[in-house]
Amino acid sequence: MRKRYIKIIVIATGMMFNISCYSQSVSISENAITADTTAMLDISSNKKGLLIPRMTAQQKTAIANPATGLLVYQTDGDPGFYYFNGTGWFLLITSPVTDRQTTLIYTVSGF
Repeated sequence: MRKRYIKIIVIATGMMFNISCYSQSVSISENAITADTTAMLDISSNKKGLLIPRMTAQQKTAIANPATGLLVYQTDGDPGFYYFNGTGWFLLITSPVTDRQTTLIYTVSGF
């Protein structure tokens, strides 16, 4: 009987820990910076950048059911950053922006 109670306590404790893990934000930084509560992932650095997954065009188009907003860097063909808008892949702007635009993302196909 005692083993049964211990087993129930262990399972209940595990379930409570599992539930609390879903509300966490993750911070990756060189300092012990707390993650912003509105972000799932908060990356902070003044020495390094973020490296987006790199792949060929064939590998990109082979992604089954890509999530809307998925971002990859294509290394061949028309290289550059591509994002999936829910219906297709779009190449982000590849030349420097010299004028001040009011948008953060501009594709070679337009907005």
